Amino acid sequence: MIKRWYPDESPPTAPPRRGGPGPLAFAFALMLGAALALTADSHVDPRSTYAQVTKSLSKTLVTLNGPPDPYASLRTGDWPRPPSTFIAAIFAVSPPVDNSPAIAVVIDDLGGNAARTAQAIALPANVTLSFLPYPPRSRELSRRAHLAGHEVILHLPMQPSGAQNPGERALSTGLKPDDMQQRLGWALSRVSDFDGVNNHMGSRFTASRADLVPIMRELKTRGLFFLDSRTTAKTLAETVAHEVGVLSGGRDVFIDAERSAPAIARQLFLIEDLARKNGNVIAIGHPYPETLKALSTWSKTIKERGFRLAPLREVLIVRNSRAPALVTAGLSLNPAPAP
Repeated sequence: MIKRWYPDESPPTAPPRRGGPGPLAFAFALMLGAALALTADSHVDPRSTYAQVTKSLSKTLVTLNGPPDPYASLRTGDWPRPPSTFIAAIFAVSPPVDNSPAIAVVIDDLGGNAARTAQAIALPANVTLSFLPYPPRSRELSRRAHLAGHEVILHLPMQPSGAQNPGERALSTGLKPDDMQQRLGWALSRVSDFDGVNNHMGSRFTASRADLVPIMRELKTRGLFFLDSRTTAKTLAETVAHEVGVLSGGRDVFIDAERSAPAIARQLFLIEDLARKNGNVIAIGHPYPETLKALSTWSKTIKERGFRLAPLREVLIVRNSRAPALVTAGLSLNPAPAP
């Protein structure tokens, strides 16, 4: 994933070089040599050797470098990540492949309520978290979300069709190109470690091809993807994004258009049904107590039912590699809220 450096941090600098290799390099060389000697014996399982070496190396790192990183206890994923290319090449370890139907869950409107944002961060790491740009703590909280292993995106305010207020410096139709770029740049500067963007409201803006084109061009320049929240049936956002060459896709299900436990349970059932039929599904929810509680419980058992949570980018890549006729059932079954 493309990560944006946190603006308030200085880029990492290398420590001054001293004489020869340090004790860490020496220890690693010894263990690597032992591992290679072990794998020369055809009776030794390379996977168990890899596990032994990495466990031993972890202990050595703590001994030589002092206490572990304070962020080491933060979750970095729901399932073990594949080993590095270097280690995999030595021990011929293949990363696990999971072909279960993929469910991408996105939580919108984060950053304004710190307590509820913290609850969202506590959800499984493969849940994508979308932060509004104008809350003062959005950049700090989005950084925390990234450190906890979540994919982070910007929830970009856009003009609705009605009288609702989308928030400070929202994109609106008819803006001059320079003003449009300034507002987009400001919004991006307010969130940390983002990989993409989805629209906040925007039923009017996402129906305007002329206004979407410069935004999508800028997203392409920055290497960002776009998720169309589909707040109107007239949206052109995904179409324009594809025309410009931006990785993109559309929301299938709103989890909590109705904020009640029974309604949310029905939507979660629908999410699983669509994932089973189509191979993947994209669902959007909000940091409501009812939603967060339901997702926390539901996510603990989805693997038992044959599904898996997946970061949004993964699902978008799969969809963009297929024919243009993607999942559309969710839009018709889940009409968008008024904005």
